[in-house]
Amino acid sequence: MSLWGNADSAAITGNVNVEENSATVAEGSSSTAFTTAGQIDVGDLMMIVDVPYRVKSIESASSLTLTEVYAGSTATNLTVLKRETPRNLSITDSDAIFGVDETEMTAGGDNVVSLAVNSGGTGYVDADDAAVTVSAPGSGTTATGTSVVTAGKVTSITITEDGAGYTSTPTVTIHGATASTFDASDAAVAVLASDTIVLTSAQVAALAVDDAVTYAAGTGGTAIVGLTTATVYYIHSKPSATTIKLSATLGGDAIDLTEVGVGTSHTLTGATATASATLGSGTPATVTHSGWVKRTVGTGGRAGRVTYETLVAMNTITGDTADDAEFSE
Repeated sequence: MSLWGNADSAAITGNVNVEENSATVAEGSSSTAFTTAGQIDVGDLMMIVDVPYRVKSIESASSLTLTEVYAGSTATNLTVLKRETPRNLSITDSDAIFGVDETEMTAGGDNVVSLAVNSGGTGYVDADDAAVTVSAPGSGTTATGTSVVTAGKVTSITITEDGAGYTSTPTVTIHGATASTFDASDAAVAVLASDTIVLTSAQVAALAVDDAVTYAAGTGGTAIVGLTTATVYYIHSKPSATTIKLSATLGGDAIDLTEVGVGTSHTLTGATATASATLGSGTPATVTHSGWVKRTVGTGGRAGRVTYETLVAMNTITGDTADDAEFSE
């Protein structure tokens, strides 16, 4: 078995069935040929629904075993691809390994290759709240992205257009969370006996204990006694799926609410998420040779600095996995 191949992305004959929490990959409705030369080898990555799994053993033309169990949902008749990255690398390392040909070496310097979340924000009920805006280049195509929101926070951004023509790193803006509006004059909403505020279940689900929120009494309103308008508070607790308590400081005691407010448009607004962009390899080439290339993003004092290391120099790379945002043709 060779230590690597040159297929960045290659089709496998037939389709496969996979089962959640099982390491076995079986033939689907279209026959596979796992034992045929050039199909797939032990150590190759099998891309199942765009997630890489390393092949541990091949039992027959119709069955193989992965090094770890399949983490997705049970599925049948999936089309899969293989990647022949260096086999000594972990799967996590392979996520940052790219098959780079000579054309890709110098392209992509004006493209956005990463939209990284710096702070996930709070109170995002859905992804539509967290619209992403990337500043435009002086001349060219503006990059775009879509937020992924989990439990009220932006957890990642998917690049939908990598853009072109950037000569410097663009700024990234994420729209603020939609304010949760409530009637603070209603004693059933601003509940003094329990020091709680009633919101919708979706709004409460988008907030976690210790999340920061800004309270406002709304136009013409008067604040609930115990709170001050235009002030940041923290989620102290969530006594139920539709109620919250606030604290004045992170980890502090719950605030005593002693009198309902005036006005029906009081709001609690979560913190706005932030993100940053990274441009690609570019010209002059920061990739020194075609082949298998590892991309590393610096942390700490080197935060944001991107370096490329050619792990295996090769004259040819076949196929092209979904790395065009990183290394455009």
